[in-house]
Amino acid sequence: MEKRTAPLFSIIMPVYNAAATLEAAARSVLDQGERSLELLLVDDGSADESLAIARRLAAADARVRVFAQQNGGICAARNCALAAARGEYVGFCDDDDLYLPGALHAVAAQIRQTGADVVRAGYELWRENAAGRPVQLPHPVGEPCALDPAPDGAAYLAFLAHSGPQFVWNAWYRRAFLGDLRFDERCRSGLEDFIFNAAVYAAAPRAVYTPAPTCRHFENADSTSRAVAAAVAARLEALPAWAAAEHAAAKARSAHGELPGVWASRQAELITFLLHQLRDSRAEKPAAEAAWQALRRALAPYANPAPGLDFLRVAGQNKKKAAALALYALRLTGLYRYLPNQEERSLQ
Repeated sequence: MEKRTAPLFSIIMPVYNAAATLEAAARSVLDQGERSLELLLVDDGSADESLAIARRLAAADARVRVFAQQNGGICAARNCALAAARGEYVGFCDDDDLYLPGALHAVAAQIRQTGADVVRAGYELWRENAAGRPVQLPHPVGEPCALDPAPDGAAYLAFLAHSGPQFVWNAWYRRAFLGDLRFDERCRSGLEDFIFNAAVYAAAPRAVYTPAPTCRHFENADSTSRAVAAAVAARLEALPAWAAAEHAAAKARSAHGELPGVWASRQAELITFLLHQLRDSRAEKPAAEAAWQALRRALAPYANPAPGLDFLRVAGQNKKKAAALALYALRLTGLYRYLPNQEERSLQ
């Protein structure tokens, strides 16, 4: 009997009540030009026809493997598939997202050229407007760059700045490098990607980023990506884990004497993220004040307390970030909602 070789890619897709979008999402993976792959569909206790659709896809294509579990959240579903994955690299695709044509071929080329442990790429971001119509949102695109394993705080911050928000659906990870690293299953409504990637960087990977878009990510009113009030409350519970993971990564990536500056920059990301969340969710004043107290508690155990941030240095030429950090330092965060919001203008 011929020995079966492992595929280059294991693409992990958590599935939850996705009957309307699952087949298109799966087909976008299976129809890639790169054929050396497996698609792991993990049904997370769906109440619709998602599991039946997943099983039908598996019956038609031997590259599809299906798992079913009681509802445990996206992190539990991803962890289930990580334990079963056989590919050299693992990637993630949400059940309502799409891989763009040729995406995996481009990633495979990056792997062959660089031997990187982590390959990050650009993406398209689409969000429903008030009329329910998907609209593509503009977002900054960085320059191609690489990150070496050796500690270098400036290089680490440059890589993060160019590669953008640290999601997992536009990244591919060498499975042997990940080892036993898993998603924090306490995260049920966001931040799990950021915590996971901070742990990845703390382990000192060789990483590369290319801005060419490889996937199309959709956000709608029911997505955990959107900052609805319930999701914001759940994310506040995850703030201590995020702060701990970011500080550990900053410490691991910093050469001698660099940690204060690197950690100040990463604190700035936590602050501006929460500002965006509270504005988008239109949180009332008591809820917003509680959120800021939660963030200050999460940051308190670490060096460079946030109120002492040199916000002009951290923000660089980003005037909006400088304004956001100044408002935080002055405890006037409620004024952030009055700053211009490019995303809201795009959705009108």
